[in-house]
Amino acid sequence: MEDVLSSSAKPIGRRAFLAGASMAGLAALAGCAKQEQEAPTEGAEPASEQAEAPVQAPEEDIYQGICRGNCGGGCIMNVHVREGKIVKTSAIHQPDEDDTRICQRGLSQVLNVYSPERLQYPMRRAEGTERGAGEWERISWDEAIQQIADKMSEVAATYGPQCNAFTYGAGTYAYNYYVYMRLANLIGASQVVPEYDMGALETGWAMYGMSTYLIGNNNNDVSNAKYIFTWAHNGTLSAMMRWRYILKARRNGAKHIVIDPVYTDTAEKADMWVPIKPGTDGALAMGMINVCLEEGLTDDVALRDKTVAPFLVKRDTNCTFLRASDLGVEPTEGPINPYTGQPTVIDPIVVMGADGTAGILGEEVTEPEIHGTFEVNGIQVTTALDMLAERVAEWTPEHTEEVTEVPADTVRELARMYAEGPTTLEIGFGNDHWGNSESVTLGQLTLPLITGQFGKKGAGVGGTQGQSSSGWAEANVAGLVFPEGAVGGLTMPMNYFPEVQETGMFGEIPMTIKCLFNAAGNPLGSHPDRGALLKALEGVELFVVADSRMTDTVRYADIVLPTPYWFEFETVSTCPGKYVDLNEQAIEPLYETQDDIEICALIGQAMGYDQMNITHDEYYETLMSSEAVQAKGISLQALREQKRMLAFPEEWLYGSDEAPFITATGRGQFFLENAMAGFPMSGKTVDPVKYSMCHYDEPLEAYESNPLRETYPITMITHRDRFKVHTAWAKNPIMNELEPEPTIQINPTDASERGIVDGDIVRVFNDRGEVKMRAWLDAAMRPGMIWTEHTWLDDQYVDGHYSLLTSIATRDFHPAVHPFDTLVQIEKA
Repeated sequence: MEDVLSSSAKPIGRRAFLAGASMAGLAALAGCAKQEQEAPTEGAEPASEQAEAPVQAPEEDIYQGICRGNCGGGCIMNVHVREGKIVKTSAIHQPDEDDTRICQRGLSQVLNVYSPERLQYPMRRAEGTERGAGEWERISWDEAIQQIADKMSEVAATYGPQCNAFTYGAGTYAYNYYVYMRLANLIGASQVVPEYDMGALETGWAMYGMSTYLIGNNNNDVSNAKYIFTWAHNGTLSAMMRWRYILKARRNGAKHIVIDPVYTDTAEKADMWVPIKPGTDGALAMGMINVCLEEGLTDDVALRDKTVAPFLVKRDTNCTFLRASDLGVEPTEGPINPYTGQPTVIDPIVVMGADGTAGILGEEVTEPEIHGTFEVNGIQVTTALDMLAERVAEWTPEHTEEVTEVPADTVRELARMYAEGPTTLEIGFGNDHWGNSESVTLGQLTLPLITGQFGKKGAGVGGTQGQSSSGWAEANVAGLVFPEGAVGGLTMPMNYFPEVQETGMFGEIPMTIKCLFNAAGNPLGSHPDRGALLKALEGVELFVVADSRMTDTVRYADIVLPTPYWFEFETVSTCPGKYVDLNEQAIEPLYETQDDIEICALIGQAMGYDQMNITHDEYYETLMSSEAVQAKGISLQALREQKRMLAFPEEWLYGSDEAPFITATGRGQFFLENAMAGFPMSGKTVDPVKYSMCHYDEPLEAYESNPLRETYPITMITHRDRFKVHTAWAKNPIMNELEPEPTIQINPTDASERGIVDGDIVRVFNDRGEVKMRAWLDAAMRPGMIWTEHTWLDDQYVDGHYSLLTSIATRDFHPAVHPFDTLVQIEKA
């Protein structure tokens, strides 16, 4: 029971325990061929005389499905069908049993398919009723499509195409929802992107590039590590599919270190738990970098050959590299960028040779210096590595302790273990949920680069950051979403949506979104500052939502379009791993549902876009038409025959010679040249010197000296729970038996000061809103903090919703969402 009941778990009642046991029993029986018969009772007739004709079991067909619940697992499973109905799911056994997996969410999929929350037919908000009132009228698909197409055409003609917008989450984790990008680019519509976890992801891509495996090694490579640093990542809850590999590493003798302010389930199982002051992780990273540089714990060969360490930074800018054009060599045109349609610019990097002569890297200098300040052609320059040393010089272990509360000796110990390696950095998106996320990620991802802990067995970036679902990078996504005739459109983060609606401007572009189409996501249940989003929606004249079930966002729609559940249509997975997997259609779509490709084809054709006259097969054949995919023999037909095909090498060590960094420089980039705001069209800017390297930012709201703490002294953070992922399983009956209602965990000291005892209903509030739910006392929580699940719909709370408390505020480097960066007060209701 260790994985279910830990010191940081709230009590589970007897009914919940029995429900869990029932699920385990069902799973165990799934593969049984027979059961023992009961012994006959005394005096009973022989079985041969009393038995009636045996009941013939119905035939069972088995299809391959993919669980896509946004945990990043992408677990393939058997979907068992009898008489046209899905009756159960089970694990598909793999040649390597470590790759065989299914969790309680996967085993409960049947209840999602046949949930009473399923949307069955197109609906329109009843005339005269308010959004969110839940009063609907049934309409036909023809009516729905025509109304949407007419409105989008009207908006484009009256206000401009940018005033139509599409937004989507990753609620399907498959390529079917890319079709909305195709339609948006043909219309010239805007795309409003939620930016969940994107501060960390975009920063990681800037530093490491997006490889076919995102920025990490194979999923199972962590089992080769000697040290595993789990940092702001509760993998036993949020990445169960990787946990077995960590256990394997520990059996092999690896040491597991967990850095987290909360004594999580993962921390409980670690060899070393490092409690840290919330929101100060970036300072710890810089303290460890300082130790590595001061004590010579760097891998100088890896720095020279694989990173930007020898690149010369011009001191007059402190943010740009010395290039051939600075020495009078004219740049040349490179290949066309498929996303911009413009040629790239080739202007080679200049480095310093050991003989004191500057030259083009790789042509004139092959073994450049990684240390030093020089003058080249009258320009003062310093190597990027020495620029990093200047940046972290103040972060001595003692200063780091003052900020983070991690003892100075522990800072040194952590740095030395990390550098010894082989080390896997298991990081999640916990750090991205603070308002200083980019600065933290810049620090964390610098550590592997300077210590050479990448590109070899057991050394790299893992966790959800290193193995998050980034898509199938070799596929022809550009050709799919930018068909001939596409004009493209604006892209803005959802954080800016309220500001755009209020001001009527996106940067210098006049814009108010008049028609908004939401698919594959539940932003009113998952995005921060629900109140701000609802206010912004007031200016939207038509809000359309396509989904398979009733959600908070569906309730606020004007038109609702029902989509099939995952196993009711064929698609291809975008989850990480060595394989490309086919999700087969196991049953006919229930009710009057239509999948995303069909929906967009209908809308596009109604608006006159012949490019949307695309069939399901044409869609996926386009996706798989890239040379890289075809070279591997992967096609829609081949996938239908094989279901699972090896897409990437069995051994993938990112940053090695065989799998080099896919960045503009071909190297790991702990120094970012000319760093700029992630959405330049917004008119927002950032300091390119500050964001060129790791630095220390405080959180936006939940920093220690914030005067707001006098009124709201508690920091609230959120988490996934063991039985759900975001809101996808919010109404699953078995999961709700195990976890029946939203809760908060609070330290007993904080509870006592407020007269709160176990099981009390409490009110959590701040200036933005309030929520009421049940509280459990938990000594694993740090005093001054509470945490709650972000997995519930609004009608499951006693009152309110957790996202009414969170802030939409963000920094602009890569605007992300920061639900941890929230100050509240709590009282007994």
